[in-house]
Formats: sequence, structure tokens, C-alpha cells
Amino acid sequence: MLKLSNQILDVYDDVMHEGIRKVAALNPQISVMTPSERSSLKDRDFALTVITKKASKLNKFPIHNPDDTWLSNHYFEMNSHKLPEGAAKVAAFHIKKACEKYKIEPARAVKLLAKEASSNIFFESDNLQPAQKLIEPDLTKIAAVEDVANNHTHAQYAMATPAHVKVASEFFEKQAAKMPPDLRHKYAAAIQIRARELGMPKQAGLVGKYASDHYSPLVDAHLRSRASLLETADPTLRGTLEKIAKLKTELSPSQFAQSLHAFDKKAKLDRYYGGHLTDPFLATFGKEPDPYAGFRYKTASDRSLTAEELRSIIGSRFDKIAEYFGRQVAEEMRKDPIAIFDSLPNDAKEMIASFGDGTL
Repeated sequence: MLKLSNQILDVYDDVMHEGIRKVAALNPQISVMTPSERSSLKDRDFALTVITKKASKLNKFPIHNPDDTWLSNHYFEMNSHKLPEGAAKVAAFHIKKACEKYKIEPARAVKLLAKEASSNIFFESDNLQPAQKLIEPDLTKIAAVEDVANNHTHAQYAMATPAHVKVASEFFEKQAAKMPPDLRHKYAAAIQIRARELGMPKQAGLVGKYASDHYSPLVDAHLRSRASLLETADPTLRGTLEKIAKLKTELSPSQFAQSLHAFDKKAKLDRYYGGHLTDPFLATFGKEPDPYAGFRYKTASDRSLTAEELRSIIGSRFDKIAEYFGRQVAEEMRKDPIAIFDSLPNDAKEMIASFGDGTL
């Protein structure tokens, strides 16, 4: 038989602070009422009022202001399975209404359990059945991907700590090929957003390739590849593709990639992904721009040279450069070191850097 009086349901039952530690990182600015403030609330200020079999009253999940609604929303996500099924539906309905009022995203459990209720009162009785527990998603399973991608509240719980973010990133590296391209993007974007919320650096690797704030310099080349396929597939769609290309200056990379993906599906170009075409997300997103661009010049192994270091190498190792690349190239490099260095292939840049540090 269920007993509610000793259960940890909302923040005011959480005397050991087990739940508050989980939600504090999500919103450190949230305010918790004092016991005296809580005691002054009316029954209608709670999502659930339980009338026990002994005619006592338990008020749970305060929703009278945005902060308490936010807390009740998150605590319900963690503890809804401890409630009788009928009580869970009543509480979820009123939490959902409060979330809508204060423009808060309802938790997954709130959305799933909310049923129309005329009041917030629930009468306790014998033989109550508990609500079904909503199992914490396993980030190493494909089944969790769509929930994380489509619901940020869900993503916050699925990736409660930096360790969870790392698990999600590692899983994405291994399993991305099994996901449709648009889901890859949404899942990677959820990982990046959650990493930022937890104070982590942006995730690199495949996550970074599918969720970036920057355009790739090769977007136009990928658009030309699509245009060439349309010559034989459907020439009438070239005008639509040209309009999409012009939107690059108006849309974020994410919006542009999603628009291009919708076009590919309409034009049936998505069948060429992985062969003649790069999928629209990999085609659109680029790396974080180098903040030292124009002041630092990279080699094949990602070693860096400043303009001053480059001039110094050319001056001190001129004969060596002439020996390897010919006197004409060396002379041109002496006149305009930055332009000539930038025009060289990566292996040649690597050699010049090695001249400078004495490794060659």
C-alpha cells in the first residue's frame, strides 16, 4: 500500500538535498521559498492536494510563481513514479498549466502523465497503484537519441553532468552512421548546448562537424555538386536551389542546413548521400574560425608560425629554402613571405617550419 507522507516528492521534502543537487546546475539562480512563505500559500497554489484516509491534508508541488513551478516541474520528473497513478495525472495536469502560464518547457513526465482534472484534489484510498516509473534514458542506446534531440528538458536530465556529455559524444562518434542526417544534427546540437550549460568547451570530433555556429568555406562547392546532379535528375528545381543558396546570408548555419536537407529530400538527392553528395549538415558546418587568422600561419601538423617568425626563417634559412624549392620561389618568398607561404601545399609549409626549428 502506498504511503505519501514519508515520500520525497517536491523540494520541500528534500531535506537531504538529493534532488536539489541535480537541478541546481541547470538553474543556479532559482529561488526556494522559506518554510514560513510556503505555509502561507493556499491549496490552489499547489499542483496536488492529497486528502489522506485519516482526513489530513498534504500539499505538494507549489506552482504559484515561476521559480516554484520550475522546481516542481523538475522534481515531478524525478519523483512522479512514487505517486499513485491518479495523483500523478492530477499533479502533472496542473504543473503543465503553470508551465504554460510562465513559459517553462514541461518535463517529459509532465507531458506524458497530464490528464484533464477539474481540481487539484486527490483522495487517498487503499490498493492504490503507483504510476509507471519513467526510466532514465541510457545514452548508449539509439532509442534515447530522439528524446534527447527533441526535448531540451529531457536532454538536461539525460546529460546531468559533464560525464554524461562525454558518454553522449562518444556514443555519437560510434553510432552516428545509424541515424538519419537530421537526427544526427539535432542530437549533436543538444550535446553542444548541454556542454555549454555545464561550462564545458565545445565538443569536437563528429559532434562539432554536425553542430557548429559557423559555415564551411566549401558550402558553395557542395551546392554546385547538387546543381550538376539536377541537370539530369530535375532541371526545374535549379531555381529553387539558387534561392536557397542566397539565404546563406540570412539564415544561421543550422537553419540553412535544415532548409537544404528539406530541398534534397524533395529533389530526391538524399539518395546520393555518402557517394556523389555530402549530406547537408556536413556540407554546411565549418570549424571555429581561428582567432589569430592573418597573424598566425599553420602547417600540416597544425604547428603555427607568426608573420615575424616566418620572415625570420626566410631570412636566416634562405639558402636552404632555395635548395629545396628553387631560387625563384625563395626570391618570391623573400619579397612577399605571407602570400607565398599561404599558397604552398601543406607538406611544403611543414618543411619550412622544420627549417626554422632545426629539425630539418
